[in-house]
Amino acid sequence: MKLTDAVKGYLLSRKMNCSDKTVEWYRQKLAHFCMVLQQEYEVTMLDEVTVTHLRLFVELMKGTKANANNPNKPTKDDTTVSDLTVKGYVQVIKGFFNWCVKEELITKNPVLKLENPKVGKYVIKTFSSDQVRMMLEACNTHTMIGFRDYTIILLLLDTGIRVSELCGLTLDRVYLEVMNDAFIKVLGKGRKEREVGVSSDVAQYLWKYIHQHRHAKDDKNQTLFINLFGENLTIYGVEQMLEEVEKRAGITGVRVSPHTFRHTFARMFLENGGEVYKLSLILGHSSVLVTENYLKDFVSREARQGQSKHSPVSSLNLGKQNNGFKKKVQKWGD
Repeated sequence: MKLTDAVKGYLLSRKMNCSDKTVEWYRQKLAHFCMVLQQEYEVTMLDEVTVTHLRLFVELMKGTKANANNPNKPTKDDTTVSDLTVKGYVQVIKGFFNWCVKEELITKNPVLKLENPKVGKYVIKTFSSDQVRMMLEACNTHTMIGFRDYTIILLLLDTGIRVSELCGLTLDRVYLEVMNDAFIKVLGKGRKEREVGVSSDVAQYLWKYIHQHRHAKDDKNQTLFINLFGENLTIYGVEQMLEEVEKRAGITGVRVSPHTFRHTFARMFLENGGEVYKLSLILGHSSVLVTENYLKDFVSREARQGQSKHSPVSSLNLGKQNNGFKKKVQKWGD
């Protein structure tokens, strides 16, 4: 069987339990994998793939320029892909070949001896309150698009929903009848539906957007957020919008993306006394272990903010002893 035909079968099986975005993520990575094996090693058949080919592919990926395989972003010649990107390719390849064995398409599994790449532990930096205010101020709420962008930023920060869930929201899944108990229904990963509460302030902006600023090209269109042409706002459209807001607001030092809003929500939820288990349910995670990845910035901030209080240097009271550094410094030889 051709490698590309096996990939088509795998993607078809994934459509049963994965979102369209996830399936596309698999497709892009496996398409690149097939192309490299054919061009570099002349491997086109499924049963020809060995663990050596897989290891060579991983090493090749480590040297790939950042965004070189992303059609929506320009290639970064000064840096290579992150170790997280390489890990993503390995995860997809392993899932694919494990499926091939399960479906009895091959008898030997080449990924059994494929090592997982080492990945550093990263703290995803989140937004400060000032940065959020700067982004909101960069939206012209007197225009249809500006008000929409303002509302989207508030909703992402207020709920921590994924960008795919945001774009998938429809009018019949937004419940604003009681402003103090407003909520939305989102369809998460694995097509699992969950309810997420919305604060009364954000509920009011949603109500105003729906009734005054939402102008769909087709009256039958139920998608909540609409683009400039009256059509459904896409994930790429949201990402572009945030990039423009980032430039207008002059935000630096943190990535302005839907996922950063998700991490910011998680951090602020815990800072305000929320429980980890409840946070896991709100975020739609399959396990609390997944949620722990969102705690890194929270833990890092907690440690940093308490550092000065418990610092050995602080206990020396150097400032009081030297009267604010006004004490005369003894010269050498005095």
